[in-house]
Amino acid sequence: MISLIVPTRNRAHTLRLVAPSYFVQDGINEIIFVLDGGDDETPQVLEQIATSHPGVCTRILQHDTRQGAAQSRNAGVQASSNDFILFCDDDEYLEAGYARTCLQKLLALGVGAVSGRRVYMENGEVPAQALRRFGHGLRPGKAFRPVICEYVNGACFDGDIRQPLTNAVILTHKHLLERFPYDPCYARGNGYREESDFQMHLYTEGYDLLTTNDCHSIHLPPALVRTGGQRTQTARRIYWSIHYTHYFFGKYYAAYARRLGLGTPRWLAEVAFAIFAVYRETLRPSLYALAMWGLRQRRRWSERTVSASGHHGSPR
Repeated sequence: MISLIVPTRNRAHTLRLVAPSYFVQDGINEIIFVLDGGDDETPQVLEQIATSHPGVCTRILQHDTRQGAAQSRNAGVQASSNDFILFCDDDEYLEAGYARTCLQKLLALGVGAVSGRRVYMENGEVPAQALRRFGHGLRPGKAFRPVICEYVNGACFDGDIRQPLTNAVILTHKHLLERFPYDPCYARGNGYREESDFQMHLYTEGYDLLTTNDCHSIHLPPALVRTGGQRTQTARRIYWSIHYTHYFFGKYYAAYARRLGLGTPRWLAEVAFAIFAVYRETLRPSLYALAMWGLRQRRRWSERTVSASGHHGSPR
């Protein structure tokens, strides 16, 4: 069986929406919410939801002071009672069958961790609409940028792929988490690379990570996520992303580059990432919005064309 671990802090408003999807996952008989400080009504919200699902053991751990997501994950692992652990963020739905699908692939393929695709809802969407829009990805290109060590969430690909990193909603073995615990040094700022640290530790120790199109987590839209590391000022996000990448590369870059066969020196990779971080936080949001607008316009035009063709009939 599987233990689901959810680190959270002052997210009662998001958990009220997404947590019910955790309790109906096949294979999950234990859910551990780790409250990292905080002072909102999260305990009451979770207890109310858990009451409707008595077949799932629900545990709420509370830190008196903020310790960060990494240490919260470690605390959840220590308290868990199953051999397999699934992590989920507190602002994401789990599609039905997510846990079961990941476990089947973990066991059949012998990888270190498995995730589904992460889908970001747009404001006004429901999960089903977001899944249809996402399909198998939103943009061409590779799913991993090796020099800057970045997983490309929206890249188009079919089936399953193996790569050094994936998103944070992973299923893995408890014994690997005990051997390679999450690093609590990412507790400040936006915690950038916090979830990647464990994954890269696996990769540099010889394990593969799998991302599959057969299941999805669905992230709430921006309008419904009012707090968190990505809600800080742009300059602070850039600073912490560069700061933590420098730390992350210091730990893993040599072994990572060696396994991947990457010839780029570390200093150049860090410069490339710093440029990317500035671009991502300043220019890319506008370019992305423009690209999505163009995609919607093309789809509307295509739908009108199909509709018009069907209206007039086709020649026999």
